[in-house]
Amino acid sequence: KQVFLTKLINGKTTHNKAINENNQNILNREEKENLENQEDLFIEFKNLKYDQENATKNTKIATNKNIKRKSNKKRISKKRKKKRRILKIAALIAIITGIIIFTLVSPIFNITNIEISGNETINESTIESLSGKQKGKNIFQINKKEIINSIKENAYIDSVLVKRKLPGTLQIAVSERKIAYQVKVINSYVYLDYKGYILENSSKTANVPTISGFSTDQDTLLNKKKISNEDIKRYMNTLFKIMESAKNAEIWDKINTITIRNNEYILDLNKEDKKVYLGKATDLTNSMMYVKVILEKEKGNKGEIFVNGELNDGFKPYFREQKQEDKKEEKKQ
Repeated sequence: KQVFLTKLINGKTTHNKAINENNQNILNREEKENLENQEDLFIEFKNLKYDQENATKNTKIATNKNIKRKSNKKRISKKRKKKRRILKIAALIAIITGIIIFTLVSPIFNITNIEISGNETINESTIESLSGKQKGKNIFQINKKEIINSIKENAYIDSVLVKRKLPGTLQIAVSERKIAYQVKVINSYVYLDYKGYILENSSKTANVPTISGFSTDQDTLLNKKKISNEDIKRYMNTLFKIMESAKNAEIWDKINTITIRNNEYILDLNKEDKKVYLGKATDLTNSMMYVKVILEKEKGNKGEIFVNGELNDGFKPYFREQKQEDKKEEKKQ
C-alpha cells in the first residue's frame, strides 16, 4: 500500500509518499547500525591512538633504559680499568722498590775499585784520600757532589768528574791547574797558574818565569786562593799572551823573569845575558820574532833588546851591547 501525505506549503498543496511502517523500521534499524558502527570505529580509533601513545612511551622508556644500561656498563668498565691500572702501578712500584732495596743492601754494589785519571801533579793516593775513602761503600749511596767538592779543596785541581761503573767501580777524572809563574816571597816561591790561582808555596824554584811587580801583598800570596783581582784584570791576560808568543817563537824556555814596571814588561834572559824591553806588549807576534832574530845574531854578546816601540809607526827593534865598563862594574858588585 502506498500512503500519500498532503501538506499545505505557502498556499500550495503538495502530496508526498509516506513511508510505510516496514520501510520505516528498516531505515531506523540501518541508522542504528550506522551509529553503532560509527561508535565502534571511534572506540577503535581511540584505542589505536592510545596504543600508539603507549607504544611511543614504552619505546622512550626502553630507549632510556638501554641508555642507562650502556652508561652503567661504561661506568663499570671505567672503574674496572681504573682498578686494573692502579693495581699495575702498585705492582710496578713494589717491583721498583724491591730493586732499590736490593741495590742499596746487596754487597754486589759495594765499591771495590777506584779508577783515577787526568792527574799529573797530584798522585792517585792523595786524590783517593780527598774523595773520602769510598771503598767498601755502596756505589748508589755515595754523594758525587760531596766527592767533587772534597777533591777540589786541593789547589791544583781545576775540575772533577765522578762516574759510577757497575757493579763496584768508581771513576774519578780530574783536570789539573798547571804552574805558569812564580812569585818570590822572602825565602820561598809561590806558584801561580795562568788565571792567577795560588797553587803552592815552596822552597824550591820551579822552571817557570818569576813575576815581579804585582801589587798583591804577601799575606794574600801565603794564605789566599788567588792573587788580587786588580793584578788578575791588569796583568794576567797580557802575561799569558807573552808566554804564548814566546812559545810560538821557540824562546819561551829562555825567559827567567818578567818584570812589570809602569804597565810595561821587561824580560830577563839570563842564559843569553840579555834583557828584552817589550814596552806595553801590543804587537807580541812580530815583537817575539824580532827578539828571536836578534838573539841568533848577537849570540854571546851581553846587552839589551828593544822592541818597545810601535812597529806599525816605523819603529825598528835594535840591540844595544853592554859596554866593557858596565861589565867591570857588574863584576865588582
